Amino acid sequence: MDLENDRKTFAEQGYIGPFTLWEPGEMAAWWKVQRKALLNPDNNARKVFDNPVNYDRHLDIPGLSKLITEPEIVRRIQAIIGDDVHCWRTEFFPKNPGDTGTGWHQVETYAIGEATTGMLEATEHSPDAPMELTCWVAFTEAAKENGCMRVLPGSHREWKYDERRPIKWNGKARDNSFFGYNYGELKLDKDWDPEQEYIEDLEMRAGQFFIFTARTIHGSYPNISNRQRMGFAMRVVPTNVRVYGGMTGFDEFGHHFDLDRHGCVQVAGKDEYGLNRVAAENAWGEPFTPLPRLGSVV
Repeated sequence: MDLENDRKTFAEQGYIGPFTLWEPGEMAAWWKVQRKALLNPDNNARKVFDNPVNYDRHLDIPGLSKLITEPEIVRRIQAIIGDDVHCWRTEFFPKNPGDTGTGWHQVETYAIGEATTGMLEATEHSPDAPMELTCWVAFTEAAKENGCMRVLPGSHREWKYDERRPIKWNGKARDNSFFGYNYGELKLDKDWDPEQEYIEDLEMRAGQFFIFTARTIHGSYPNISNRQRMGFAMRVVPTNVRVYGGMTGFDEFGHHFDLDRHGCVQVAGKDEYGLNRVAAENAWGEPFTPLPRLGSVV
């Protein structure tokens, strides 16, 4: 694991990877167990958000609880974002045969859709480190034919979209949308065409992952194959970022999310700021054990 090279590559591209967490056969066997867990009524009774969107299932699915502290992932995150890390959200990204691609988008504070206030607020700023990262894990093969991710390398250095401008959700929208939100409406320059920029296709085998900042303009292809693509996103912030500050809930993608039972997970280092509610264990009483700071590793 070459963390210094990861830092340099990330500074240039706005992402790093893909890297291999598990071989495809290992991932297939592991994902089969998790699919059963997602259908288990006991787990579903314990999930944080009572709605169809599978946010934060790492808080009730033991396999996902362990995944978010995998050293292969977390060490690379620490190298970019700093030693002390909170996981504030996880989510699934299925793309079934016939599903359209996801339109280009760029965010940082997650002021998504109708909201003008972001979900993330940095209390300190560093020119060398982003205030958020996402690790996108391929639970199945992610090829161009079944809807792999695509990015504009280096686009994290310049804003092309205004994430704080409100847009309306349209549940019937399909083409050029982000699950019902058309980020094309947020372009600062209406004549700018991201399709004319240099695009990197992030094809991955099952068990691979890449790490990026959501400021890096990204989207995905349509699924024109006969097989599902399943991705899983782990979203993290340094502990000096306030998550859901002052919010009791939020509305997104046509659903309401109540934050009564939400808690960030300390996946690495320590929390010396105390800005966020922290979940010390998952819904089954299994403790989350953060990785030590990089400087503490012998």
